[in-house]
Amino acid sequence: MTKIEFHYRLLRVALFFMLCFAVAGQQHSFAQDSPDYIQFLEQNSMLFQSDQEASTISGEGVQWRQHYEDPEPAQFVQKASVWLLYYPGSVITKPNQSVLGLWGDTQFWDAMKEVGITAIHTNPIQRAGGMQGKDFTPTTDGWFDRISLEVDPAFGTEDEYKQMVKVAQDHGAIVGSDLVPLHTGLGADFLLAERAYKQYPGMYTMVEIPQNLWNLLPKVSAESGHDLVPVDAAVQLKNMGFIPGTIHSADADPNANTWSGWSATPPVVGVDGKTRRWVYLHVFKPTQPTLNWLDPSLAGPRSQFGDAARHIVGRGTTFLRLDAVPFTAIDPDTNDAMAQTYLQPASVDNGNDLAYIARKLGGFTYQELFVPPEQLKIYTKNGPDLSYDFFTRAQNLVPLITGDVLALRLAHSVLLQKGVQAGTLVHDLQNHDEITFQLIDLDAEPTITLDGQNYDGPQLKQQILQQMQSTVGAAPYNKLYRPQKDGIATTFAGFIAAALKIDPYHATPDQVATIQRAHLLLAAANAMQPGVFAISAWDLVGALPIPADSVSNLVNSGSGGDWRWINRGAVDLINANPSATKSTVLGVPKAQELYGPVTDQLKDPNSFASKLKVMLAARKQYKIDQGTMNAVPPTGNKAVAVLEMTLPDNSFAITVLNYGPDAASVQVDLTQIPPGIPAMQVAGQTAQDIVANQGDGTVGGDGKLTVNVDGLSGKTLVVPRQGATPSTTSTSGGNPSTAPPIAGSSVVGSTGHN
Repeated sequence: MTKIEFHYRLLRVALFFMLCFAVAGQQHSFAQDSPDYIQFLEQNSMLFQSDQEASTISGEGVQWRQHYEDPEPAQFVQKASVWLLYYPGSVITKPNQSVLGLWGDTQFWDAMKEVGITAIHTNPIQRAGGMQGKDFTPTTDGWFDRISLEVDPAFGTEDEYKQMVKVAQDHGAIVGSDLVPLHTGLGADFLLAERAYKQYPGMYTMVEIPQNLWNLLPKVSAESGHDLVPVDAAVQLKNMGFIPGTIHSADADPNANTWSGWSATPPVVGVDGKTRRWVYLHVFKPTQPTLNWLDPSLAGPRSQFGDAARHIVGRGTTFLRLDAVPFTAIDPDTNDAMAQTYLQPASVDNGNDLAYIARKLGGFTYQELFVPPEQLKIYTKNGPDLSYDFFTRAQNLVPLITGDVLALRLAHSVLLQKGVQAGTLVHDLQNHDEITFQLIDLDAEPTITLDGQNYDGPQLKQQILQQMQSTVGAAPYNKLYRPQKDGIATTFAGFIAAALKIDPYHATPDQVATIQRAHLLLAAANAMQPGVFAISAWDLVGALPIPADSVSNLVNSGSGGDWRWINRGAVDLINANPSATKSTVLGVPKAQELYGPVTDQLKDPNSFASKLKVMLAARKQYKIDQGTMNAVPPTGNKAVAVLEMTLPDNSFAITVLNYGPDAASVQVDLTQIPPGIPAMQVAGQTAQDIVANQGDGTVGGDGKLTVNVDGLSGKTLVVPRQGATPSTTSTSGGNPSTAPPIAGSSVVGSTGHN
């Protein structure tokens, strides 16, 4: 071999290895899909199903029978004001029975009706998760990553859903479900968007990235894979005009605060033969691509309008919960690499549009909206009919830790001062989420005035948060939630037990009775006021948190750190399957219960369910749900809060909540109820304890009433008025911004917080 030949061969070898390294450095591109596969994806997409739904309604009279511009909170509350929240992944059914089959079971509704339940909220039950090829993959966020309008077969059938609606109606109840207008899962719609098929890219907040910039993107090897776009790469893409900017992720993953909010796809061959890579926005998990509400195709809104139509017209669903409404719009900031994704004006429009379509078709909506009261009024001016009560949720619980009702009184007082009536809110005990202590309303109030004293809102928030973290948050069976640790994953029974320093897993009968008494106090704090009262299946049985390691697969699905699964233990409300140890669908372990099945409790007059039944019957008889909140006066006792209301017949209702362990006595001056009541209208009137169904004191000639209440308990008194004209309409309705801005101070001889 000559020297020249040797160098030539060496050069060929070097070129071969250079080519190998070059190829290795490129992303693998997957083959173009067959037309049959694209058709399969389209027929299983939400957009296709929504367009089919629209074809049954467009041009029909069904959409012109209802006034839809203005919210109707009063009508919604009158329709059904006691809701059951029964998370579908936690349901234990009879053997060989589906979840929807149980919810359509006469035995189930017989028990719920006896308690006083007038609605069931199903949570999301549509197919969710993702797709690989033609296979459906599991949900990564408890069905809040829906990929279809169709009922998930794991829960039952469309016919079983309609049977549930019928049986509920036969028992004087209605059915509610969910829309998830922020995002979907990685289903057929997203796969078609990746393939640049028709208008599907316009359905998502996603952007095609030119091949010469793929070096900025993470390598993704799996065909159905994705990976996080680093913050520095996202900033470069923003500066080059491709994306609106990075965001603050709202996910619970411990590392979410390091995310850009964008993920990248692998190279995908489109229907036109071109290979593309995309980046897409996700406010929560990377498996939840964000919808684009302001694209010329209107593909995102269309998917949601069709979902609403399928529910209300197709299935007979009466109301829909709107999930994560304030995140549904994103706006670039020309002066910042970070985009704005929270409380944007366009998100108000999005919520309005969903409320309009629901009302137009004969339904109602309520929204998951944790914003300060001033922003709430903007979202509800023409938007959803009701909103979650995030304002008193944590504040109802804090006094169990501190023995001090200041935070609760401040919350009610701020609502009154801002003109937000309790009758426009959904007051719930436990739901599928953590108990949030984000306390956004306090952050928004640098100065809160109550009883002539000023309080620093942000400072009070930090104080409350630290109190929760060091007590209930420190219990070994509870989990602090989110990187900021401003939420607590637990059940209400688990919260109460930790606050009262009781080991609930080894509690004595007396200790269980104490937990039950505090639980009924919280029920009174939420139910014995205007608006909707919602109670969960976990509350009804006194469920405790389940061990984290028993649901580690769910805690770590999607991203990680989703401790909410410990407060979602399986529940058998009607003793449908006494031998069951896990839920019917997800196999979530059965929660340890302090109270037992509702059907068993109803045989015992001293049980939680039986006592709740009596409370709710009184609430219904006296129309507490349709009242108007007037004031939250000082009481002279820091453990006691008083809520003063006017009922539709213009009598007064007074709910007294004693968070202390000992009995207390407070004096209420009814003449100070705004705008001022002549003593002669109430003097000599007997106050009726509406739950105990007995007289409980007489109003003095000066218009003052002494109320005695046991420790860790509440009571509601009704006092008639002489010469008062009954209201002709419910006072809980109307736009919150038009409610009278009533202050909260009407009890004798108290200055400052007592």
